[in-house]
Amino acid sequence: MNPSAAASPSLLAADAGAIVRRLSRCVGDGELDSPAEMYRVLGALRLLADDLTQLLPALQGRLEDGLLAGRVVCPGADAVAATWATVGEVGRALAHARTVALLMTKELENSQVALRDLATP
Repeated sequence: MNPSAAASPSLLAADAGAIVRRLSRCVGDGELDSPAEMYRVLGALRLLADDLTQLLPALQGRLEDGLLAGRVVCPGADAVAATWATVGEVGRALAHARTVALLMTKELENSQVALRDLATP
């Protein structure tokens, strides 16, 4: 059985963050020593950023599904209005994050293209 298949979404996200921090340490420690390797790293990071642009709307969709199904409710006297306001606020923030991820994807692609000549032998 694949251990990742049984992991919760929050654990998978934590694992992804740990891997990015490990990559950052590798780069900081000088383990990235060639333009070709940097080109490959930029390409992988571009794919990661692109994957995030797909994930963020899915997260919002799950939150909205939970709201409509009655599983997402803010506590308090004005629970309905507060819940809708909060879900709307989360939606705006996730839409902004998606825009930033799209920009990051494009800039990583631009970096990779600029590095192409140095990365080829």
